[in-house]
Amino acid sequence: MPKGSTLEFRPHELTDPDTGVRVTRLTPPEVACPRNYFYQKCFTADGRQLIFGGEFDGVFNIWMLDLASGLARQLTEGRGDNYHGAYLSPDDRFLFYTKAGLEHRRVDLATLEEDVIYTVPEGWRGAGTWVPNTDCTLIAGMEMLSEDQATGGSGWERFRRQFEIQPRERLISIDIASGEARVVFEQKRYMGHPMYRPFDDRTMGFCHEGPHDLVDARMWLINADGTRLRKVKDHAPGEACMHEFWVPDGSKLVYVSYVKGEQERFIWAADPVTLENECIMAMPPCAHLMSNFDGSLIVGDGAGQLGDVSDKDGHAFEADPWIHLFDVKARSHRKICRHDTSWAEYKGNTQATHPHPSFTPDEQRVLFSSDRDGKPALYLADLPD
Repeated sequence: MPKGSTLEFRPHELTDPDTGVRVTRLTPPEVACPRNYFYQKCFTADGRQLIFGGEFDGVFNIWMLDLASGLARQLTEGRGDNYHGAYLSPDDRFLFYTKAGLEHRRVDLATLEEDVIYTVPEGWRGAGTWVPNTDCTLIAGMEMLSEDQATGGSGWERFRRQFEIQPRERLISIDIASGEARVVFEQKRYMGHPMYRPFDDRTMGFCHEGPHDLVDARMWLINADGTRLRKVKDHAPGEACMHEFWVPDGSKLVYVSYVKGEQERFIWAADPVTLENECIMAMPPCAHLMSNFDGSLIVGDGAGQLGDVSDKDGHAFEADPWIHLFDVKARSHRKICRHDTSWAEYKGNTQATHPHPSFTPDEQRVLFSSDRDGKPALYLADLPD
């Protein structure tokens, strides 16, 4: 479908039978409509509209949904849109996304005019999710040497093969105004999750990617000028860490920690200056966490069996079908609602059915994806009283 096309969605409301919380499915379950990655800006500042990936006519493009009217508008067209990494600018004027792993593009939401901010150099490919700084003047990106990119297979099989290749990758910083890129750090190691610390353009983060039980130190920080590479945490024996994110006010780097063979997981937080790591609280086996602006509340998605480990039998646990709410100050926890997603790969994509929950701008509801009613769809759940 061409950009500018519109469709009208009819939301479907239900009450969670166990918590009594109102849950609203926003998108039609017969068409895959997953959300973007959980720490990328998807809502406009007023919370009235949000972006998502929509597979209409068999092609994933990026759409924007007006919550009041149910009207969805197509913002991009053609193949190769990375909707997982798409994000809105702070002033809600622009959509940014990566096309075919080669071009980082900006779309004017008023006119849908599109321009290329940055083109990946010949011999390289854009890798993973690229993330802006707070002001959206810089982009933290990751590039992989093309000849080191794993081919064949899909999903977690390719993920494991990519780790084994130990590809040449580089963390880059892109200036949006000029389109110029600067290499911050390069090594022959599978890397991911490039990020700027919020409100601190001097500090960048990234992870050592791969099966969690084969990565001995996942999270790393580095100065934006390429100096002072430092490890966030030494893993304890049998421990794996995953899905780190910055609290939006920049105060902490929060992540999930778990130990092989155990059902319970833990919320940890690292101080980006002192690198002191603190265990916040135990939790059910959530995969992804995201906080509100100051980190006082955290939402998490109960996980299915892990695909991104080498020893799947050793890491087996009882699957958890819930969206969970954690009060960091009270160290308390409540269930919000069931997500009941399958966690299955969708057409080789390992992320499309993941809930990836996050708060609405007013911190009154939680957005997540689930394929509970068919294909991946968007859901909004009220916070419990």
